Parts: sequence; C-alpha cells; structure tokens
Amino acid sequence: MKGWTKHDARSSHIIEADQFNDQHTRFRGEMVGLDRSQYPAGCLSPAMIVANAMHKVWTFVPWAASASYANTNGEQTAVRAAETDTLPEQFMALTYQEYGTGWRTAFSEDLTPFKGGSLLTEWCGCTALQAYFTWTNKARHDATPKSAPNSKHVGLRILYNGVVVAERVGPAKPMDSFRIIGESQAPAGTVTVSLQFKVTGAGPDDALEENNTSKDLMQAHLYGNRVVCVGRWR
Repeated sequence: MKGWTKHDARSSHIIEADQFNDQHTRFRGEMVGLDRSQYPAGCLSPAMIVANAMHKVWTFVPWAASASYANTNGEQTAVRAAETDTLPEQFMALTYQEYGTGWRTAFSEDLTPFKGGSLLTEWCGCTALQAYFTWTNKARHDATPKSAPNSKHVGLRILYNGVVVAERVGPAKPMDSFRIIGESQAPAGTVTVSLQFKVTGAGPDDALEENNTSKDLMQAHLYGNRVVCVGRWR
C-alpha cells in the first residue's frame, strides 16, 4: 500500500528541502520496517507476532588490541605505518608510501546467526586528515595559469557481502567526526559487514616526507570508532 507524502506547492516548480527525504523515509519504512499496518487485517495472529517479530543487535569496538599494535582499541590498524610515530608531532597513521589510494577495508565482521530481513549498520568515529587543502601544481600562486587545489577528504562506505549499501564523501577537515548509516535487505545465513575508507590521492607537490629526516608524514587516521548492527526479521 502506498503511503502518500504531502508537500506545499511552490512557484517555478521549486521543491521543498526535505521533500525527497520525507518520501524516501516513508518508502523505506514500508519496504523494510516492522510497521504491520501494511498487512491485511487479521493476517497475523498475536501468537505469530510473538514468535517471529524478532531482532538482534551486534555492537563492536573495531581494531581491538592485537599483537602488531598495542593499545589500538578503536583506532585504525589497516595500512597504519609505524614510522610516522617517530616524529614528535605525529602518531601511527596512514601514509602515501604505505597506502597510495583506493578503497581499503578498515574493519570487517561476520554476523551470525542472521535469519534474513532488514539489516541496519551505523558506523561512527573520528578522523584526522593531514594537508586537507593543498596545491597540486609546482607554480607560484600568482602565476598564470594558477595552481589547482587538491581538496582532501576521507571517503566512507558500508558493504554487505561485498555489495555497497551506503557511501558518502566523508570528512574533509583536519579533525572531524562522522556518522554513516546503511540499511538493506540481507539473506539468511552469515552476513559479512565490511567498513571501507578511501583517502584522496596525493598531488604532485603534496608534503609526503619530513625535509630533515626524510621520514614519512602521516596523511590520515581513523580513531574512536564504534559500530552497531541491528537485524530485524518477522
């Protein structure tokens, strides 16, 4: 059954800011939510609802302490370079020498048992981003043509069994927090939830090494991360 959304008419066919969000939320609620108002009257008995309206919650603190890195609770361990920790103003983080660019899996977990149905995942945390705004051409800023900016950001996405269910551009400040939520139908059985990140590639004149020591400079880092997954089925 279609649930209609209401919006005020505007001149020149201008839409309201939340028009798409309201309609999308209503649509998702009808397709994957637990609202039984869409069922025909009398189709579910109280006994059936008690037995089958179930949910399960999984909570994680990613990157628990491991043999490779001590005290990494909630901090990125993927492509984390120890060399950056040798400079007093830095900590162990991603470097372009170790990383380059492209999507990398930050954290992955198998959810069991999953009975099939709606699966919602919320991933929140903080990022550190070095040189978030730099110039890519080796030219003076007052030269003609002018240098082009190389705006940095940390892309984020959530995958179920290798299929992307949510993706966003991600934080673009030197220090920032983020929250990304993905929801989709998933089949019964083990569901692998993967959290991935992607850092903007280095420009030709980005600072990659410290001048005096030639040590690699930190470029990006994820820390203080928490993940919660909620599976719902009838």
